[in-house]
Amino acid sequence: MTAAEEVVTRPVPVVVLAEVLDGAFRAAGMGEEEAARVADALVSAETAGVPTHGVLRVPWYLDALASGAVRPAGQLRVQVRTPAVATVDGGGAYGYLPTWVALQSALAMAGSTGVACVAVHAVAEFGRAAYYAEAAADRDLVAVVCQNTQPLVAAPGADAATHGNNPLAFSGPGADAPVFDAAFTARSGGELRRRALLGLPLPAEWGYVDAYGAPTTDPARAMLAAQQAVGGAKGFGLAVLVDLLAGVLSSSASGPAVRPGVPEVGAVVLALDPVAFGTTPERVAAQFSAGAQAVRTAGGRWPGDRARAARRRAADRGEVEIPVPVLEALAAAVGPGPAGRLA
Repeated sequence: MTAAEEVVTRPVPVVVLAEVLDGAFRAAGMGEEEAARVADALVSAETAGVPTHGVLRVPWYLDALASGAVRPAGQLRVQVRTPAVATVDGGGAYGYLPTWVALQSALAMAGSTGVACVAVHAVAEFGRAAYYAEAAADRDLVAVVCQNTQPLVAAPGADAATHGNNPLAFSGPGADAPVFDAAFTARSGGELRRRALLGLPLPAEWGYVDAYGAPTTDPARAMLAAQQAVGGAKGFGLAVLVDLLAGVLSSSASGPAVRPGVPEVGAVVLALDPVAFGTTPERVAAQFSAGAQAVRTAGGRWPGDRARAARRRAADRGEVEIPVPVLEALAAAVGPGPAGRLA
């Protein structure tokens, strides 16, 4: 963020923020486990310095729950297909709890089979993909987690969006393990909505266009246009790969069949145990550390460095900085009682 893009923020204690979100989701009809999981994921995004996937989203979620567009998660069951493959039916809920259930199942199966894959069917968005990959890494496993989205991206040469930007994350054991998390557009949809709310322009070098194909720095105009995949055909191909894994294999809607605002996309969790491949978590961690140090010595940033630094700052202070417009939107959504705790 440049000096011209500075916004006024307010510190909010992490514990208070988590309690307010948990209470708001319970009041909206989520069960205890689901409300706690969604709140934890959103606060985790804030502490990791990823506000695009944090409390910015709460008003949207509460509106969708109130309208019935997205349902609270019901009783989630894991259907084991083979010793290494399972599925979870999300039933039209937000993807947070169904994907967390899938993750726990994948971790358990990978402990005995070495590799496990669990697909999630029929959900809305699941938040920051790295939230799940990091949890697997904490258990000394390598993980790849992804989700398909509504059509946002046009194929090279096309002028209409047919596929999602389809976020994918991966991580593994060790303090220097890479924590990669990206959607395959210049920036996530959350970043465009965040900038629209804060009145911030899009940097011209991001390459966004409006619905008429003209370059634009207006996030509201950019959201109305089909976006290009980062890296052209390569990025679009990776988005299609995620569509295959998360959408097609989970028997969810995929590609142009995904309807905006309908909880019908999928997700997939792939967990791999290093021991099954003849190595150990310690050796994997050491190799990651060597790679990370080489990148830093060369003046680069290793995947996960920024998030880990943000987490250390949040832990030291016990609070996160949230832009005032985001707090105001959150306060309006949760109501005057809970909002008073955010002041």
